[in-house]
Amino acid sequence: MSGDGKKTMNALKLFLAIIATIFAAAIAVGAGIVALTHLSDARASREGLAALQELAEDLEQYYEPHVSALDAAMREINPDFICWIRIGGTRVDHPVVRGPDNEKYLSVSFTGEESIFGTLFMDYRNVGEVVPHIIIYGHNSRDGEMFGELWKFLDDEFLEEHNIITLIVNDRIVEYEIFSARITDIHDPAYHLDFSVPGSFSAFAERNGAPPDVTQIITLSTCLSGGDDDKRVIIQGALRQ
Repeated sequence: MSGDGKKTMNALKLFLAIIATIFAAAIAVGAGIVALTHLSDARASREGLAALQELAEDLEQYYEPHVSALDAAMREINPDFICWIRIGGTRVDHPVVRGPDNEKYLSVSFTGEESIFGTLFMDYRNVGEVVPHIIIYGHNSRDGEMFGELWKFLDDEFLEEHNIITLIVNDRIVEYEIFSARITDIHDPAYHLDFSVPGSFSAFAERNGAPPDVTQIITLSTCLSGGDDDKRVIIQGALRQ
């Protein structure tokens, strides 16, 4: 190769190196912006949740009957409100919605803004006067928001000490006693909702390990953090009579 050819080749290598450096810097800056945006979204979502929780506490403290007041106030904010859920020993203390499908509230807050936490939502098929099996979904957030602490129930000792799921719905406070907590996947029969065949609910309850004579089961479902996309953590409770 001639001297001029070598100079041309070296100049080309230098040019490509400069371009690569600029490109790498752009990626780094972009990643930083994404990270900052994520933190900002998370902060806004947490603040919104805190405001709703404070409102719920105020309504329960100052209004009678507090259950009806809570229901009316939440429906004023979001007509999709269906109930409020609490689980002792965890950060689960949130409103629950039922949307037109099981997609909308994956990335929308209770007040309608885009949110990385989304909103806890009931399966859209849970409609009708008698719903033998309720399913509520929520994100497994790293800081424990939404259903980010369901994994705690995989510990038998924790489950024994915090075994009640409370729903505040319409003019009632309803409690469910947890009978199962496990890692499973989206194909688990625990997600079954069609009980049109006589005896099918009894068979479903028995298959899932529910206590005898249970009339309603609730299933809480979240993804398994850092794992297979199909994996889930679920806890199930039986209605307390």
